[in-house]
Amino acid sequence: MRKTALLASAVLISLTPARAGAATEIPAACKKYVKLALEVGFKKGDLPELFRLAHRESRCIPTNIGLNKRADGSVWSKDVGLMQVNNYSWITYLRNQGIAQTSDDLLNPRTNLRAALALVKYSIKEGLPKWYQWRTSNPNGSAGAAAKP
Repeated sequence: MRKTALLASAVLISLTPARAGAATEIPAACKKYVKLALEVGFKKGDLPELFRLAHRESRCIPTNIGLNKRADGSVWSKDVGLMQVNNYSWITYLRNQGIAQTSDDLLNPRTNLRAALALVKYSIKEGLPKWYQWRTSNPNGSAGAAAKP
């Protein structure tokens, strides 16, 4: 009987929504980049969402590269670094902004976070949700999941 009660309690606890503060916590793997994010210009209030997305995108490993492939297996673009900035979509814009000259520059955490901030500012300027560049079709995947207004 006691084992059944303990099991029922464990199930209830696992089904209980996360505590209110959990959404504002920064994943442990990302904490070493907090100071850097503030230095490049992110506001303190941006950090929980920034690092939730960074953890989702790269597990906060600055050397991660995601390959986007065609049906034939050939690579057509790369998502690079902490924030997995897409080189095909953004390298020309980032070059014009003086942030990154090549995709390899995005492997540097400082450069990658500067690029991410530039993309956030771009989204806001275009009337898009702040984190639009990291949207996903998964409704629980991103604050940027909203469709373009």
